[in-house]
Amino acid sequence: MAFLDNSGDIILDAVLTEKGRELMAKGDFKIAKYAFGDDEINYGMYKLNHPSGSAYDDLEVLQIPILEAFTMGSALKYGLISLRNLELLYLPNLLYNDGKWDTFSVTRKNNTIYVAVNAQTLSALNASPSTGFGPGYALGSGQTSAQMITIESCIDNADILMTRSNLENYIIANNLLDLNAKVTYDKNFINSIMSAPGSAKYATDAGGNPVASAPLLQTRTAVSPGDRLGFRSVNIPMARANIFNVSSGTDVTTLVQSQGVVGSMTSLNVTVDPALTTTMTQTADTRWTKFGSTGATITGISGKTFSTIVTSLEITGRASGFSLDIPITLIKRDT
Repeated sequence: MAFLDNSGDIILDAVLTEKGRELMAKGDFKIAKYAFGDDEINYGMYKLNHPSGSAYDDLEVLQIPILEAFTMGSALKYGLISLRNLELLYLPNLLYNDGKWDTFSVTRKNNTIYVAVNAQTLSALNASPSTGFGPGYALGSGQTSAQMITIESCIDNADILMTRSNLENYIIANNLLDLNAKVTYDKNFINSIMSAPGSAKYATDAGGNPVASAPLLQTRTAVSPGDRLGFRSVNIPMARANIFNVSSGTDVTTLVQSQGVVGSMTSLNVTVDPALTTTMTQTADTRWTKFGSTGATITGISGKTFSTIVTSLEITGRASGFSLDIPITLIKRDT
């Protein structure tokens, strides 16, 4: 990976992938789709009212070095989307619900979501504070009805109140309601993704209280091949949310991460590769040493050491096109 010199004009930098070269050799190469992104761009470099004149306002932005074309995997992390409605004032976002929605939504700890690879580790993490985190701060690999990652597709703006009419007018009427999402994950560590069914309930009652119970997560079939080398992708359903403010009762903004109306939600968990789930008395897989760290202490836990591997989940709303990266840490107790 390298950068192109962008001090002058770059018209186009195109490199054929291995598959592209194969099709070119067969005479079957044809460009059918294209996408744009702004991964490298730092918009904070835009200088409004530049002292040298308005022609210089965007000069530093235009001269930001650009990555060379990728030949393997997906080249865009932050892809641009096409919208026909030019009068849209608000667009949905994907947010991680940090332990707010009912008791099954896991809460981050140390700026990550811990995934215990076995029951021994989960018990250690759930131990009372100082010896553990206490309940609610870790997922158990493969668990279908305990702690879960909860995601919101929403308009994260306090001006768009959590009302039924705003849901209809700002999200549904503009075809921006995410009823499906794509989850991309590293297949070197994670075997599968489990998620809530599309019929799961994310709603509040007349008093603003959550009408919910932990959904039973279902294993989803991965798309093969994935869109990135070493990764797999899976499609998951999302459920329409009915979370609305009431004149008196619970303030529903305490239940969700969004400041504005929520369109849809889902919950998910991961199943870790069984070879990584060994206990303290068993020989650990070499990937813990090769890709992570071993014998480490964890902030907030005393008297125990752990092995960890840091990875992430990338979630993209199918209707909105917006993405969310969720850092997760696979963790195994060592001593």
